[in-house]
Amino acid sequence: MEGTAEKREGAVVNADLKTAVASAHAALAIHAPKINALNVYPVPDGDTGTNMLLTLRSILEKVSTTPGLEGEPAAKVVSRAALMGARGNSGVILSQIVRGACEALNEAHTLEAGEIAAALAGAEERAYATVSEPVEGTMLSVIKDAAGAARSCVERGEKDRVEVLRAAAGEAHASVKRSPELLDVLAQAGVVDAGGLGVAVILDGIVAAMSGEEPAPSDLLEDEKPEAGGERLRETVAHSAEEAWGYCTEFFVDGFSGEEKEFEARFHELGKSVLVVPDDDLVKVHLHTQDPGEALTYAGGFGRLSGVKVEDMEAQTRARVGGVSQPVDAKTVASIGVVVASRGVGNRELFESMGAVIVEGGQGANPSAEELVRAVEATGAADVILLPNNKNVVPTAERVGELVETRTHVVPTTSIVCGLAAMVGYDPEGEPDEVVEEMREILQGLRCAEVTRAVRDARVDGREVREGAYIGLLDGELLVAEGAIEDAALELVGRMLEEGADVVTLLRGAELGEADAERIAEAIRRMDADLLVEVKDGGQPLYPLQMVAE
Repeated sequence: MEGTAEKREGAVVNADLKTAVASAHAALAIHAPKINALNVYPVPDGDTGTNMLLTLRSILEKVSTTPGLEGEPAAKVVSRAALMGARGNSGVILSQIVRGACEALNEAHTLEAGEIAAALAGAEERAYATVSEPVEGTMLSVIKDAAGAARSCVERGEKDRVEVLRAAAGEAHASVKRSPELLDVLAQAGVVDAGGLGVAVILDGIVAAMSGEEPAPSDLLEDEKPEAGGERLRETVAHSAEEAWGYCTEFFVDGFSGEEKEFEARFHELGKSVLVVPDDDLVKVHLHTQDPGEALTYAGGFGRLSGVKVEDMEAQTRARVGGVSQPVDAKTVASIGVVVASRGVGNRELFESMGAVIVEGGQGANPSAEELVRAVEATGAADVILLPNNKNVVPTAERVGELVETRTHVVPTTSIVCGLAAMVGYDPEGEPDEVVEEMREILQGLRCAEVTRAVRDARVDGREVREGAYIGLLDGELLVAEGAIEDAALELVGRMLEEGADVVTLLRGAELGEADAERIAEAIRRMDADLLVEVKDGGQPLYPLQMVAE
């Protein structure tokens, strides 16, 4: 494409923009591992490069599959796609960079030099407005400096949009190089800002799309650069690990009703790195907190929660200090490995304490066969048992045996709490077929229940279910619909105990507070004085409570 070609009349989201998004995505996909390696600030809440890539991928999928987009509706569609795909601090801020650019282009029918500068200015404004306490030396500084370079270029009379973009991208790289001068933690680690480099790479991709030429090489992207400062990087993250970083908590509030400033203020009391981004009646919330349950309970009073994600940042930091990929010591390899699909920080810790390798996934985020294969291979064992912990993951788990040389055995668990119960039969040094049989027998003797919230009005097996009601499923069958979670839980337990049980275990999800879970447990104890009732902190999303009777 020629940068000074005739005006491109029509929708802003046209072939040019789709090509630009695709090119930016491709550039970021290439360099995401390098960007991930730089991710030391504030403290890893996922990998910066990956989080930004997933945000772009959400946009790319939307513009590629939605025909006839133009004008203001297009801007809203793209902005919503970016917000829905955003992960972590960097992803949320990138979504607002995209939103600001789209808003600036709402009425545009061309995508030339002036519009490019206006889009970058809009991106800068939105990005800074998103963060209550902006920190320089981050991706905020980079988008600001890029926008300033584009503006200066246009003010000097430049008409070629490619030259304006080149100026913006060049200044973005220069800004990234300056980031350690503005942020001590980067200088101490001997690295540049990861999110800022992501912005620079995205701009490189757009330049390539608009010019048809590869971007100029940057020493920031040389292979050896992310390893620069190696020990200092490890020491800096190790120092960060000494602090109580808590949990990276993200979710949406749909149908938001309330006062936004008051809503956001409470999250600043509960944690830090707070981002609250409204989009009509949908609000995206991101924060780092020691008590995700309290944050989720509070937010639930303003609308319906969805897209809940809670991750243990301390565990992520420990992984970075120790190194994520450590070679397996042949002396410690079990005869039988076990791979578990699971979500929730507490669940991960429970399974790992029992010797399992974890694949992040389950309800709403089913892992791929490739992810399961990698986990099977990571065990180093000749025989591996797979616990899918979700009915939708069972078919994928059953395919894994076709893709590996390892002998695999699927114990078809359909919930996390049943997977934990089945793990009691796991013996890493036992005879494989006997261990598998033992775990399957345990599974057959369980009654597994889950409590979640209805996402729409429905009629199920003659039962009326209203949106927002707490619904209870016992062994996969919907039996309960109540307005309060305690009522739903107690009715379910009553059904579970009809066949007798000695132990009931409650697995507390991310949306249920500790005090609420203990209150439910105490009510169950009053149902049967001889019953042993245990509460475990699982942290799983979507299901505030899972229960198993044995």
